Amino acid sequence: MILGTLFLTASNFFLVWIPVYIRRTMDQVEALGEEGFDVPSSIVQTLFSTEASKILATNSLILIGTVALYGILLFATRQTLIVTSRRVEFDIRNDIVKKLMNLPQRYYAENSSGETYVRATEDVSKVRDYYGPVIMYSINTITRAGFVLTMMFIVNPELTLWALIPLPLISFFAYWITGYIHTHSTIIQEQYSTLAGRAKETFSAIRLIQSYNRTDHEQKLFEEESEQYRKKKLRLDAIESMFHPALNFLIGLSLIIVIWKGGGMVIEGTLTVGNIAEFLIYVAYLIWPVAALGYTTNRFQRSLASWNRIEELMNEPNYIEDDEHSVDGEINGDIEFKNVSFSYPGSDEKVLENISFKIKSGENIAIVGRTGSGKTTLVQLIPRLFDPVEGKILLDGEDLKKWKLEAIRDAVGFVPQETFLFSDTIGDNIAFGVNEADEKQIEHAAEKAQVKENILEFEKKFKTMLGERGITLSGGQKQRTAIARALIKDPRILVFDDSLSAVDTKTEEAILKHLRQELSGRTTIMISHRISTIKDADKIYYIEEGRIVESGTHEQLLAENGRYSAMHNKQLLEEELAEI
Repeated sequence: MILGTLFLTASNFFLVWIPVYIRRTMDQVEALGEEGFDVPSSIVQTLFSTEASKILATNSLILIGTVALYGILLFATRQTLIVTSRRVEFDIRNDIVKKLMNLPQRYYAENSSGETYVRATEDVSKVRDYYGPVIMYSINTITRAGFVLTMMFIVNPELTLWALIPLPLISFFAYWITGYIHTHSTIIQEQYSTLAGRAKETFSAIRLIQSYNRTDHEQKLFEEESEQYRKKKLRLDAIESMFHPALNFLIGLSLIIVIWKGGGMVIEGTLTVGNIAEFLIYVAYLIWPVAALGYTTNRFQRSLASWNRIEELMNEPNYIEDDEHSVDGEINGDIEFKNVSFSYPGSDEKVLENISFKIKSGENIAIVGRTGSGKTTLVQLIPRLFDPVEGKILLDGEDLKKWKLEAIRDAVGFVPQETFLFSDTIGDNIAFGVNEADEKQIEHAAEKAQVKENILEFEKKFKTMLGERGITLSGGQKQRTAIARALIKDPRILVFDDSLSAVDTKTEEAILKHLRQELSGRTTIMISHRISTIKDADKIYYIEEGRIVESGTHEQLLAENGRYSAMHNKQLLEEELAEI
């Protein structure tokens, strides 16, 4: 940044000498006529006129050298200041993404994904404007104005004051119009976000839209949003179209003043024609730095606002991080919940209350209950996506918070309730949780999840590219792909959060048959609404309103004739009705 400042200052120093040599050339050529030399009337005469050739050749070489130095230094300025600003942008963006990757789920529960996205993209670009254009134009304004005004006052202080009259108007106008443009640009950006969001949502739900025959309806909604965007964009175009004509008018006004007042001084003999030309160039030099005052002021305000938003994000406390003396090592899979309670950020309502149970390494346990009873929340505490607000969780006898996050999450294979697949190949989606998985590993995991046959039906098999959020696959295929993704990790602890809800009972039985062999020796937690999925579990826990109200084996719970038994009987009745 310091080097760029020096380059820019030096380039402006050479810039102000260009009008001086132009004025000197004009005055010297004029003087030739007054001294009796023939003033050349054409280029040919100029080339062969000894005195004129000498003057023009000398001054031209000096001018070429000055312009070349100015150009080289200006190039060096941009290669230092602007390139530096791009490097700053690169670093800030990477720092933000690194921060976001390590923030707990609590942050994402409190902040929208759109807000997070804007901070990592638009706000970073605006901060880059400060380190690039704002600083560069500010330095340029100060140094160029300083050099130019000094040279103008040396030539003629009175004409300088006259020439400066319209310049404050130019600065004020640039400040006002750029602020106006910024306001309307923000409105347009918001409308564009709405339009883009509408398009994204439409294409993500294209199957639903087509199946409900709502294509015309969605098309109409999109056209309405698009029409709003068109109107707002045209309004901005109208404002921007005023900018350059108005700016040129004010510039022209300044030049007219110089010619009018300067012309009178030439007639009086206090100035030369060369001085007028020199002044006109100096005024032109001042136009952009003065106009840039308004531009940079607006940009600075926007950059500062964006920086405050980024700083707020970077200062966001990370409630889930490694302990100072964190434990690392091989995990066996013993898990114990001790009086665990949990409520989501910003809510006083407890989703889990006084939960206590123990899972021995290699055990297969199941959790059942009605929707909203807290089952998913409970299993999300194991890989520390959230931390309990009361009580503690032990892993192999050690407080979960004392284990290294990396060790915990490497040991856990998590198949969430809402399956998310990336817009990548099927093979890469399965191999997501491991580094450099080979084809045999991917195929083996797919086979265990009962999805290999479906994948081989595709033309490109495991190289098949999936659409957004895995739209290429059916619901059951997505779930089985997610199961394969968990199995390929070969984890000590496996968590299935209602992961077989989208498959039929026959496929479910086939998957469970393979999983029973695969899960032998692993700690397994299954959440399901189907009794058939969890009936063989070593122990089953029934949760209601965040509390464990029943626990035992399948047979024990049926014998109690409680909530679990009622759930079982209801499902048997549903199966009988389906067969009828």
